[in-house]
Amino acid sequence: MIPYIEEPHLVLGPISLSGFGMLVCLAVVVGFKLVVHRAPRLGIDPEVAASVLTWTLVWGFVGSHVFDVIAYSPATVLRDPLELLRIWGSMSSFGGILSGLMAAWWVMHRRGMPLDQRVAFVELVGFAFPFAWIFGRMGCAFDHHHLGVESTHWLAVAFPDGPRFDMGLLEMLYTLCIAAVFALLNRRDRTPPFFLGLFFVLYGPVRFFLDTLRVGDARYLQLNWTPGQFLSLAVTLFGGWLLWYAYRRAAATPQA
Repeated sequence: MIPYIEEPHLVLGPISLSGFGMLVCLAVVVGFKLVVHRAPRLGIDPEVAASVLTWTLVWGFVGSHVFDVIAYSPATVLRDPLELLRIWGSMSSFGGILSGLMAAWWVMHRRGMPLDQRVAFVELVGFAFPFAWIFGRMGCAFDHHHLGVESTHWLAVAFPDGPRFDMGLLEMLYTLCIAAVFALLNRRDRTPPFFLGLFFVLYGPVRFFLDTLRVGDARYLQLNWTPGQFLSLAVTLFGGWLLWYAYRRAAATPQA
C-alpha cells in the first residue's frame, strides 16, 4: 500500500507556498515550454504560439473554476453567486481543458489565422498536455483533494483514517503512461490533430472508470454519473472524430 504523505509547504517569510500550487506552476511552465519549442515543427511562429497560449491558460483557469462550482457545487453558487469570481478556489480539469481550447480557437479566429494553423495550434496543446498534466495531478496527489472509495488494493493510500484510493495519484500514474506513448509516437511526424484526438480517446474512458471510484462528487440523472463521466463520454467520441479527421487530412496530403 502507498504511504500517506502530508502536502509539503515552502515558507518564505510571510509567504507560504503549497505543494499543489508549486506543482501547478511547474505544469504551466512545462506545457508552455513544450508548445513554444514545438511550434516551428508545425509551421507556427513561436511568438504567435506563446501569445495564443497565454490566452489559452488564462481562460483555462477561469473556465476550470467556473465549471467546477456550477457542475459540482450548484447550491454554493445559488447561495453566493460571487463564488464564480473566486477563480483561485476549486478547479475542474475538464472545465480547464475545454474552456482553454475554445478560447484559443476564438482568439485565433479573431486574429484571422487560417484553419490549418488553428488545427496545428490545438495539436500543440494536445501533445504537450499529458507532459504538463503529470505535474498538475502530482499536485492533486499531494493535497489529497480527490478522494476515492475505501480499499486495501496495493494502489490505495494509507490515509490516517483508513486506506482508500487517491484519485489524483491514480490519474497521475495513468498520465505517465499516456506521456510515454506520446513520446514514442512523436518519433515521426503526425498529421494534426492526431495527438489531441489520441489524448481524448486514451483519457476519456479511463477517466470515466476512475470517476466510479470517487466519493463526494455530485451525480446527476438516473445514470448517477458525475459531471466528469458525462464529459468523458463526450470527449472520447470527439477524440475519435479528431483521429478520423487527422486520417482524412493525412490521406489527402500528397506524399513527398
